[in-house]
Amino acid sequence: MDSLPIQNHSGDTGVFRAATLLDDGNTVLASDGSSISGWTVDKGHIKDVPIKGDTEHLAKIQSVSISPDCQLVATAAGNKMIVIWNAESGKLLCGPIEGHADHIRGLGFSPDSTMVVSGSDDQKVNIWSIETGQSIHGPMEGHEAGVGDVCFRCILTCSGI
Repeated sequence: MDSLPIQNHSGDTGVFRAATLLDDGNTVLASDGSSISGWTVDKGHIKDVPIKGDTEHLAKIQSVSISPDCQLVATAAGNKMIVIWNAESGKLLCGPIEGHADHIRGLGFSPDSTMVVSGSDDQKVNIWSIETGQSIHGPMEGHEAGVGDVCFRCILTCSGI
Protein backbone atom coordinates (compact mmCIF):
# COMPACT_ATOMS: atom_id res chain seq x y z
CA MET A 1 0.00 0.00 0.00
CA ASP A 2 1.43 3.37 -0.98
CA SER A 3 1.61 6.21 1.50
CA LEU A 4 -0.84 9.08 1.20
CA PRO A 5 0.16 12.73 1.63
CA ILE A 6 -0.96 14.37 4.86
CA GLN A 7 -0.40 17.70 6.50
CA ASN A 8 1.15 17.43 9.96
CA HIS A 9 1.03 19.81 12.93
CA SER A 10 3.72 22.10 11.50
CA GLY A 11 1.97 22.39 8.15
CA ASP A 12 4.57 20.25 6.36
CA THR A 13 3.46 17.53 4.02
CA GLY A 14 4.46 14.11 5.25
CA VAL A 15 3.37 10.56 4.55
CA PHE A 16 1.33 8.14 6.59
CA ARG A 17 3.60 5.54 8.12
CA ALA A 18 0.80 4.12 10.27
CA ALA A 19 -2.96 4.51 10.37
CA THR A 20 -5.78 2.75 12.18
CA LEU A 21 -9.56 3.02 12.25
CA LEU A 22 -10.95 3.55 15.76
CA ASP A 23 -13.70 1.36 17.17
CA ASP A 24 -16.31 4.03 16.46
CA GLY A 25 -15.87 3.23 12.75
CA ASN A 26 -15.83 6.96 12.00
CA THR A 27 -12.41 8.14 13.19
CA VAL A 28 -8.95 7.49 11.75
CA LEU A 29 -5.77 7.95 13.79
CA ALA A 30 -2.57 8.30 11.73
CA SER A 31 1.08 9.14 12.24
CA ASP A 32 3.87 10.41 10.03
CA GLY A 33 6.43 9.70 12.75
CA SER A 34 6.58 13.21 14.21
CA SER A 35 2.91 13.84 14.92
CA ILE A 36 -0.32 11.93 15.45
CA SER A 37 -3.35 13.20 13.56
CA GLY A 38 -7.03 12.38 13.83
CA TRP A 39 -9.80 12.64 11.25
CA THR A 40 -13.50 11.91 11.33
CA VAL A 41 -15.43 10.91 8.24
CA ASP A 42 -18.12 13.53 8.80
CA LYS A 43 -16.01 16.49 10.07
CA GLY A 44 -12.58 15.95 8.53
CA HIS A 45 -9.44 16.84 10.46
CA ILE A 46 -9.97 17.00 14.23
CA LYS A 47 -6.56 17.32 15.90
CA ASP A 48 -2.78 16.96 15.75
CA VAL A 49 -0.62 15.81 18.65
CA PRO A 50 3.07 16.58 18.19
CA ILE A 51 5.37 13.82 19.47
CA LYS A 52 7.76 15.35 21.99
CA GLY A 53 11.19 13.84 22.40
CA ASP A 54 14.64 13.24 21.02
CA THR A 55 14.86 15.36 17.86
CA GLU A 56 17.55 13.07 16.37
CA HIS A 57 15.22 10.07 16.72
CA LEU A 58 12.22 11.98 15.36
CA ALA A 59 14.18 13.26 12.36
CA LYS A 60 15.09 9.73 11.27
CA ILE A 61 11.85 7.78 11.77
CA GLN A 62 11.70 4.73 9.49
CA SER A 63 8.81 2.77 10.97
CA VAL A 64 5.70 3.63 12.98
CA SER A 65 2.94 1.50 14.52
CA ILE A 66 -0.22 2.49 16.40
CA SER A 67 -1.45 0.12 19.12
CA PRO A 68 -4.84 -1.61 18.67
CA ASP A 69 -6.25 0.36 21.63
CA CYS A 70 -4.97 3.60 19.98
CA GLN A 71 -3.24 4.64 23.21
CA LEU A 72 0.37 4.07 22.08
CA VAL A 73 2.61 4.85 19.13
CA ALA A 74 5.89 3.00 18.52
CA THR A 75 8.60 4.57 16.37
CA ALA A 76 11.86 3.15 15.08
CA ALA A 77 14.58 5.39 13.70
CA GLY A 78 17.91 5.19 11.95
CA ASN A 79 19.58 4.98 15.37
CA LYS A 80 18.33 1.35 15.58
CA MET A 81 16.16 2.14 18.61
CA ILE A 82 12.45 1.89 19.37
CA VAL A 83 10.54 4.49 21.38
CA ILE A 84 6.98 4.19 22.71
CA TRP A 85 4.86 7.35 22.96
CA ASN A 86 1.48 8.23 24.46
CA ALA A 87 -0.86 8.86 21.51
CA GLU A 88 -2.99 11.38 23.41
CA SER A 89 -0.19 13.61 24.70
CA GLY A 90 2.80 12.74 22.51
CA LYS A 91 4.94 12.16 25.63
CA LEU A 92 7.64 9.48 25.73
CA LEU A 93 6.53 6.43 27.74
CA CYS A 94 9.23 3.83 27.14
CA GLY A 95 12.62 3.72 25.53
CA PRO A 96 14.83 3.95 23.84
CA ILE A 97 14.62 0.19 23.41
CA GLU A 98 17.87 -1.21 22.02
CA GLY A 99 18.81 -4.60 20.64
CA HIS A 100 18.97 -4.55 16.85
CA ALA A 101 22.27 -4.19 15.01
CA ASP A 102 20.75 -2.63 11.86
CA HIS A 103 17.78 -0.52 10.74
CA ILE A 104 14.39 -1.52 12.13
CA ARG A 105 11.93 -1.79 9.22
CA GLY A 106 8.86 -3.32 10.87
CA LEU A 107 6.95 -2.69 14.09
CA GLY A 108 3.69 -4.15 15.35
CA PHE A 109 1.76 -4.17 18.63
CA SER A 110 0.26 -7.22 20.29
CA PRO A 111 -3.56 -7.32 20.34
CA ASP A 112 -3.56 -6.33 24.04
CA SER A 113 -1.05 -3.47 23.45
CA THR A 114 1.42 -4.83 26.03
CA MET A 115 4.14 -5.90 23.60
CA VAL A 116 5.72 -4.66 20.40
CA VAL A 117 7.43 -6.85 17.78
CA SER A 118 10.28 -5.52 15.66
CA GLY A 119 11.93 -6.75 12.48
CA SER A 120 15.26 -5.47 11.23
CA ASP A 121 17.77 -5.49 8.41
CA ASP A 122 19.92 -7.49 10.86
CA GLN A 123 17.65 -10.44 9.87
CA LYS A 124 16.24 -10.75 13.40
CA VAL A 125 12.85 -10.39 15.07
CA ASN A 126 12.37 -9.40 18.72
CA ILE A 127 9.36 -9.06 21.01
CA TRP A 128 9.59 -6.32 23.63
CA SER A 129 7.61 -5.50 26.79
CA ILE A 130 5.96 -2.08 26.59
CA GLU A 131 6.08 -1.79 30.38
CA THR A 132 9.79 -2.49 30.85
CA GLY A 133 11.36 -2.09 27.39
CA GLN A 134 13.05 -5.46 27.91
CA SER A 135 13.15 -8.33 25.43
CA ILE A 136 10.45 -10.93 26.08
CA HIS A 137 11.44 -13.20 23.22
CA GLY A 138 14.27 -13.12 20.76
CA PRO A 139 16.22 -12.42 18.92
CA MET A 140 14.52 -14.86 16.58
CA GLU A 141 17.03 -15.71 13.87
CA GLY A 142 17.09 -17.68 10.65
CA HIS A 143 15.92 -15.18 8.05
CA GLU A 144 18.10 -15.00 4.96
CA ALA A 145 17.38 -11.30 4.39
CA GLY A 146 16.29 -8.27 6.38
CA VAL A 147 12.83 -8.39 7.96
CA GLY A 148 10.71 -5.59 6.52
CA ASP A 149 7.30 -6.25 8.07
CA VAL A 150 6.05 -7.89 11.27
CA CYS A 151 2.74 -8.40 13.06
CA PHE A 152 1.10 -10.39 15.81
CA ARG A 153 -1.57 -12.80 14.72
CA CYS A 154 -4.58 -13.57 16.88
CA ILE A 155 -5.72 -17.14 16.70
CA LEU A 156 -9.43 -17.40 17.28
CA THR A 157 -11.08 -20.69 18.06
CA CYS A 158 -14.55 -21.30 16.75
CA SER A 159 -16.70 -24.25 17.74
CA GLY A 160 -17.43 -26.58 14.84
CA ILE A 161 -14.47 -25.47 12.71
